Amino acid sequence: MGCISVDKNLNIMEQTMKDEIAWLDEPYGCDKQQKRALLTSRLKYLTNYHMEHCVEYKNIMDTFDYQEEQVNSYEDLPFLPVRIFKERSLKSISDDAVIKTMTSSGTTGQSVSKIYLDKMTAANQQKALVKIVSDFTGSSRMPMIIIDCPSVVKDRKMFSARGAGILGFSIFGSKRMYALDDDMHLNLSELKAFLEKYKDRKILLFGFTFMIWKYFYQELVRLKQEMGEQINLSNAVLIHGGGWKKLASEAVSAEEFQNRMKEICGLSDIHDYYGMVEQTGCIYMQCACGHLHASNFSDVIIRNPLDFSICPNGEKGLIQVVSVIPESYPGHSLLTEDEGMILGEDDCPCGRKGKYFKVFGRIKDAEIRGCSDTYAVDQSIRQKALADIQDIQTYQKISFLVGNPAMIQKMTQVTPMQPFAAEVLAFLEDLSKELMTDKKCRLYPDIVTLGFWLRKSSLHELKKKYLIEDSETIRIGKGMAFHIAPSNVPVNFAYSLFTGLLAGNANVVRVPSKNFPQIDLIAESVKRVLARHEDMQSYIALIRYERNQDVNALLSSMCDVRIVWGGDATIAELRKSRLPARATEIAFADRYSLAVIDADYYLSCMDADRVARDFYNDTYLSDQNACTSPRVVVWYGEKKEDAKERFWKALYGLAKEKYHMQAVTSVDKLVTICKAASVDETENVGKIQVMPQEDYLLVRLKVDKLTPELMRYRGNSGCFYEYDATDLLSLREFCNDTHCQTLGYIGNREAWKPLLMSGLKGVDRVVTIGHTMDFDLVWDGYHLINSMTRVIAVR
Repeated sequence: MGCISVDKNLNIMEQTMKDEIAWLDEPYGCDKQQKRALLTSRLKYLTNYHMEHCVEYKNIMDTFDYQEEQVNSYEDLPFLPVRIFKERSLKSISDDAVIKTMTSSGTTGQSVSKIYLDKMTAANQQKALVKIVSDFTGSSRMPMIIIDCPSVVKDRKMFSARGAGILGFSIFGSKRMYALDDDMHLNLSELKAFLEKYKDRKILLFGFTFMIWKYFYQELVRLKQEMGEQINLSNAVLIHGGGWKKLASEAVSAEEFQNRMKEICGLSDIHDYYGMVEQTGCIYMQCACGHLHASNFSDVIIRNPLDFSICPNGEKGLIQVVSVIPESYPGHSLLTEDEGMILGEDDCPCGRKGKYFKVFGRIKDAEIRGCSDTYAVDQSIRQKALADIQDIQTYQKISFLVGNPAMIQKMTQVTPMQPFAAEVLAFLEDLSKELMTDKKCRLYPDIVTLGFWLRKSSLHELKKKYLIEDSETIRIGKGMAFHIAPSNVPVNFAYSLFTGLLAGNANVVRVPSKNFPQIDLIAESVKRVLARHEDMQSYIALIRYERNQDVNALLSSMCDVRIVWGGDATIAELRKSRLPARATEIAFADRYSLAVIDADYYLSCMDADRVARDFYNDTYLSDQNACTSPRVVVWYGEKKEDAKERFWKALYGLAKEKYHMQAVTSVDKLVTICKAASVDETENVGKIQVMPQEDYLLVRLKVDKLTPELMRYRGNSGCFYEYDATDLLSLREFCNDTHCQTLGYIGNREAWKPLLMSGLKGVDRVVTIGHTMDFDLVWDGYHLINSMTRVIAVR
């Protein structure tokens, strides 16, 4: 039979032996109804099992208020984001029971998933894999060529995704050879000898897609072109998976991959597969029709990224995978970060039952709307500028949006100016007009806000407020200012630059490496205005470079003041680069902000739509990435529930109208919830509850305590912790941390004085909601004009 029958009075574990799941002779034999019954019973069991045996998983399920009686189908069960396994060590077994740990792939510096296996889970993974692959290749073992190097499987207790894949598929090989040596060179002589020995047998090839292309296919092409050597693999079957993202960057499609392999070595029996280390064993093999298939051991669900509802067949969405196998860890229901589409169910022309689907690839990283190319100075101009200066190799690592290497080299000789110098004010006034009138710039509210800040009247108000002159002192810029802008806020670099100019300095500003369109628009505007203000050209350089200590060290050694935005890790990295003895540093560390709302004041005095607009501007406009954007909303007063209903309803309506949320943003929010919910009790975070919501456009997380530790798990793009305060002094612990920056409020400002006068180490700004993003020349406790200038005493 293709599928076991399901007794509704028994769960699957009671129907089968304790050490295995019911392994099926036909892994694609269950129709839709049979499979639904099987999966629902088994996955409900696994959910309860992991809640009993994995504390972190139970806390996550409690946060989502999981109720088993509300589950009618496995599609109703909660799912974990697959990324959580990179953030948490989740297992439902004791450490002594772990026989193998598998890790996902990851580039240098990235965290990897760790999957802990016990004897039974590992055995069941292998059994499922055998059933699935044998349905495509037959039950007989074949001579096997592994297109990889042998060193990848040396540590049998700690497997990478590559090692796990190789070891799992090795069971299908009667004799095995590695096509590559440990230097990733083709073992040509051994390959030819292996093929000659088994020339009358069907041969199995296995490898990972990108490695096959780069180290096998391209080498075969070279051998044919240079030596006339050609390998015949017409009697072989290739199983490959993974690496499509890298091949896509080389413009190699799945169809071209197959055509090229057939052309170079006669290989036509090729099967791609979709799988991941977080659900090893339950792979999704590609049939002769080009469709990926879900077996009886697993299933695929496609979910809408906005609200995680199920997409109908034919609609693209996020891929959720479920598996009946994982018992040693809670990996039975996972939301991936891949996009896919269900093509059909039970009716593939290949004859296999179950869902069949296609994968489009990984969802894109979150980014501000729009795109642009990195501007690099013309190579001929660049080389000419480099010809006569030192540190050529270091400067070659830098792309220039404004300025050139020679100009930076001469910046140490530029004459500092007095604060608010006339030529600076004239330049910024002209730039303000440029930003406010340019059609492309006006598409971005943050650029418009910047242009408004640079108006003549605004700058004169700043001068009046922050420049105190007296007859016994002369204030002047320090010289060269080196700015490192934060990576997640597109316009912050401009405020830092113009503050440095107002203080009288020459400025080198490292802009974010992300290609925010606002950066290039502002840079192009600066260049146009500089063409009309030649006296200012030697005072501005806008540069972009990837993290590089050589560049940091060079620019740090030249500067008189270093301004570091971007958080604790960035500051620590920059401080590896020494400053001159007389140079100073302004460091903006990791910060968080909150909003506090007097519910009674809000209901009686405030316009809900206006407050929603103000709060939207404080949060959604910057994707809640700015340190000034509130991550927590605190309520106090008698009518908190009424105020909440009104406030959140108005904000959600505005966000739904104006905010475009990318697919990865929903996943990010889900990861934030799971990380916060699964913290150790010693972290002093408290209990978290996901509040009812329409979708993931607006996520509210109610907490029963408000501590600084909670901000280790802050979300963005509309993810808010929510806390009910009995009185404002109860916020003291949260606000007393040095990382607490801005307090936005609605209510009577006098109510804050007892808290602010209690000797807080945190809170540098208290502003009304709608103004948390307003930049000022006093920031994070620094008087920026004073900090970027020096004083000459005249007696």
